[in-house]
Formats: sequence, structure tokens, C-alpha cells
Amino acid sequence: MKSFLNLFAFAIILFANGSTFAQDTLKTFIFGHSLINHENQVNITPSQETSVPHWFHFLAEEAGYNYAVSGQYGFIPQHANLPPIAQWGFDYAAPAWDSDNYPFSYPNFDNILITPGNFIQWQGPSVDYYNDTQSPLDYTSQIFNWVNQQEDSLTLYVYENWPDMASYLSQGFPPTQTEWQNYNTYLNADFHDWFIEYHDSLILAHPDHCVRMIPVGPVISDLLMQPPFDQIAIDTLYEDDAPHGRPSIYFLAALTTYMAMYEEPAPSSYQVPAIIDPIIANNYQQAVDFIWNELLNFNTPTGDSRVFCQDLTAALDDIESETFSVYPNPVESSLSIDASGPVSTLELLDPFGRVLLVSEGNTLDVSTLTKGTYLVRVKLENGAIQVEKVMKN
Repeated sequence: MKSFLNLFAFAIILFANGSTFAQDTLKTFIFGHSLINHENQVNITPSQETSVPHWFHFLAEEAGYNYAVSGQYGFIPQHANLPPIAQWGFDYAAPAWDSDNYPFSYPNFDNILITPGNFIQWQGPSVDYYNDTQSPLDYTSQIFNWVNQQEDSLTLYVYENWPDMASYLSQGFPPTQTEWQNYNTYLNADFHDWFIEYHDSLILAHPDHCVRMIPVGPVISDLLMQPPFDQIAIDTLYEDDAPHGRPSIYFLAALTTYMAMYEEPAPSSYQVPAIIDPIIANNYQQAVDFIWNELLNFNTPTGDSRVFCQDLTAALDDIESETFSVYPNPVESSLSIDASGPVSTLELLDPFGRVLLVSEGNTLDVSTLTKGTYLVRVKLENGAIQVEKVMKN
């Protein structure tokens, strides 16, 4: 069952080849490169297991969703040569667009995903490319402006990849433990800071659109620093110093991208196939929980999500509670619940679903919380669950 955070509702689209998309198909166009879709593998796989769309498809299928995707190869200057073309095809993920016969506006894309090169972070995103008169930001804004002319309700995602590894290797791939640590330090510091500046600038340049960033590289890096994932051999994750990933890396990248786009955790019922490293497969739920928490906490300095376009409070604006009433609202110190039946659990959450306070009674002490909007979730002993928005003065 889709959570109320899943706001996607899509029209039925008929392509010339006769395929039909269901009404809830999520449609994405990717301005990408091989850190999203890696086709020229050293270690050959049965299908496109070294691509994000491959795994995204199976995660969406397990959750009962429909997903369609098209994309093209290039770096940002090449992507700015518009219109794009649908170069990519997958064995399992459905195509979203036939660029030979239909304009970009035809599929009614829901979002685009764009990623810069992973070797350009030696200078700021507003600095012109070498031997060029435009910067990564200039070209990205050209792309955003163009796609918004074709479809004005698009979500614009930046895919934060992971950096080139070659400069950290003295004896070639794979890295030593020290080289691996140095690489991840850079990934989470200067490399990540480049993407933060890039994202902040794009938000300012496109204030009328939802511009979000999916921190794939840092999330994977942080996960791989945690036990038991820190026991995974590096050469089972990557296959060269670019570094192109093997199936496990693209699976983790797809998990992160899926949760960012659907704004909910990946399905716990998903059965991870044997091609994925067994440490990841055997600790799948731990990985999901870790990634979801990382996304929830990836915010701007003002507390706005860098990942999600919609928060829980906006989705609750039109909900009327029939199960309980909350008072006083606004509240200063003590919040009380008048419920239609015995209360099992009373929780206070922040706007992005993080549980802050828990009570087994009908009252909550909220005196230590800062002013703002919160959510109250009441679980009754009969199994009923209700969520209500409350203001803290």
C-alpha cells in the first residue's frame, strides 16, 4: 500500500509499440553516465545489474509500483545539446520515451535525474570548464530551463555520484586500507562540498521548481564504514579505479535513489538476489534503515530537506481526524489526546517522520521542543492509527 507521502499520480500513456503504462507509473529521464548505467563491464553480468534503473525496477515492482525510464550518456556540456535522445534500453525496466517518434513532452515525465562528471570537482561548480566559456552550473541551468519548458511540473534531481579513485592509488586498483580511507575522506569532505554548492546554486536559480539532490556517493560511503558492511572486500564492490561499480554498488545506489524519489523506505519484503554481496543481502533491512535515516537527515541549514519535495505536514493539510482530538493546539507544554478507544502508543514526530517522543498514555510533555510544526501519531489498542498535525508555541 502506498504511503500518503507517495504523491505520484500518472496518466495512461500509449506508445506506438502498443505498450501501456498504468496510472501510477513513475517516469524518469536520466542525463547520465556510467556511474548510473555501466554497460562496458570488466566482470560481465547476466543482465544490466550494473545500472541503477535495473535495480530500481525490481524494488518498485516489489512495492507494487510501476516504473519507466529513459536516458542518455554524456557529461553536462554534452547533455546541454538539446533535445536529448533516449539511448538506453533495459531488459526489465520499461522505456519511458521513444525519442525517434515523439517529443520530450509526450511521456509526461515526472522527474529528471542529472549527474556531473566525477572528476571536475577540483574547481567550483560556477567556474568555467577548461577551454570553455560556461560552467557546470551554466550548462545545468540550460538543461533545467529547457525541460521545464517541455513539462512544467517536473522534479529536478541531482545525482551526487562518487569521485574518481585513480589519484588515491599508488600501486593501482584495488586501494590499500589507507588509500580507501583517504578516498572516503575526500568523498565526504571537499567532493561533497562541491555538490552542496552546486545544489544550493541550482535551488536559487530555479525557485519555482523542486530541485533536490540524492546523496548517493556519501550515503554508500557512510554505509560501507559501518559494521558489518565494512567487511566487504573493495574489489567486490568496484572493478576499476574510475571507479565503476559491480552489481552491489549499483544496488545500493538504486536503493538510495528509490527511497529519495518515492519518499519512503524500500520494501522490506524484497528478496536480494545472490549476485549481490552476501553481507548486503543478509543485512538488507539494516541497509534500508541506515539509508533512509541518512536521507531524512540530509537537510539545508534552515532544516528543509535536500532530498524530498514533500513533507508529512503538507500531505496532512486536508485530513480530518475522526479517531481522536488533540488539545491544546497550538500547545506550549503538555499535549493531551481524547481518543475513541484505549491508546496503545502516542508518538510525536517531526515533519519528516522521525520519532521524537513516545508515551503509552494520553499525554505528552513537549515543553523542551522548539517552536514549529509537528505530527502526533496515535495507535489505538484496536489497531487503528491516526496522524494529526500540531503546532508548538
